[in-house]
Formats: sequence, structure tokens, C-alpha cells
Amino acid sequence: MGKLVWILLLGFCLLVVNADTEKDKEEESSDDDAAEEDSDAGSGAEEDAENTDAGDAGEAEEAGETKEFQCNLKYKRIGCYADKGKKDKPLVSFMESDEDLSANAKRGKIKGSLDKFNGELPKFACKCANDAINSGNAIFGLQNLAECWSGPDDSKYDKDGPSEECVTFDMAKCEDNSEVCAGKKHANFMYYVDSPEHTKTADEVKEELAEEAKKEEESKKKEQKKKLKKKKGKKSKKAKKE
Repeated sequence: MGKLVWILLLGFCLLVVNADTEKDKEEESSDDDAAEEDSDAGSGAEEDAENTDAGDAGEAEEAGETKEFQCNLKYKRIGCYADKGKKDKPLVSFMESDEDLSANAKRGKIKGSLDKFNGELPKFACKCANDAINSGNAIFGLQNLAECWSGPDDSKYDKDGPSEECVTFDMAKCEDNSEVCAGKKHANFMYYVDSPEHTKTADEVKEELAEEAKKEEESKKKEQKKKLKKKKGKKSKKAKKE
């Protein structure tokens, strides 16, 4: 009887020990699963964050690409005029040329793709405007696609007459509504910087027109005097012959 009791007690103890061991295993397994879930959640969050950052970077880059160039100066179009290349040039001051815009400016050929030309043209026009105004001139012209020329405000930039040899973006012909243009070979596309100190008042314009009219009148009088002298000379010769 005593042995039976001891056997029963030993069996009960073994059952209790086994139950505790199984419980510990279940708790460890549960902890491992929780740790894995936390790890997966963490990596998922990191991936989402990376994707979000990449998306934001892409959007920012896209926005940067589509942002239009804005010049610090306001300059206005005058038009396309010929430059016949004589010593007495319409614009007397050569300011600079842009090698990024044209490989060989004198031949009027662009360097690289049309996209590069389209991107560089407004920047070069703005740079030329700044260089002109810094040198004391309000007018400037783009010639040979990539040359910047300037001169005094009273320059006779139109003395060689108008020209059709000016182009805009994609090397298309410059039209009245084209935003920015450049002259090809032997042509200037003219601009002026909208600056108060270089803008003539109404009185100054009147004085200038009056001065021009006076010069024209004097020129006509000189021509008339020459004609009269010729006539008198002919009459004198004729009278001598008779």
C-alpha cells in the first residue's frame, strides 16, 4: 500500500512538471511570434517611408524641371533687324558669346539638342540684358544665335532695315507673339530693358523728333542749293557758247 501511494505521488509530480514545461514553451513561442510581427511591421513602415521619400523627391525633381526661368530684369522686344556686317555696325559693342548655346555662332548652328537650345536661350537673353544695363545701355541684341551686342540708347539699330532671319524656340521662325528670339547670321533681334533711367519722357521724345526734323530740313536745303548751283553752272556755260 505504501509503495502504491509513492508511485501515485511521483506520477502526479511528473504531470505537474510536464504541464509547466509545455506552458513555458507556449509562452516562448508566443513571444517569438510577437517579435516577428513587430519586426515585419517595422520593416514595412521603413519601406513605406522610403517609398514616400522617393515619391516626394520625384515630385520635387519634376516640379524643378517644369519651373520656368524668370529673369531679374524686365526687357521688351523691339524686333528683328539686319546687320550687313559693315564697319559702321548697328550695335557697336560686342559683349559676349555663349558656347553652351552655339558651337559655332558665326554659322548660326546650335550645339546639342533643341531642348538645350530652348533652355539656354532665355537665360542668355537675360544675361545679355544684365550686361548691357551694367555697361550703361538699355538696348541689346542677340545675333548669330549666341552673340550679345549692345550700344548707346540712340544707336541706329534699324539702319540696315528689317530682317526675317530671326528664330525662337525649336529654331522656328520668330513671330510677333514669340516670347524670346535671336538673330541668325547678319541679323539682330533687338530688345530694350524697361528701366526708368533709360526711358525717355514725352518732352524728350518731342525734342528728339524736332531735332531730327530740323536735320532733315537742313539736308533738303543743302540739296536744293546744290541743284541751283548746277543749273546756274549749266546756264553760264550755255551763255558763253552763244
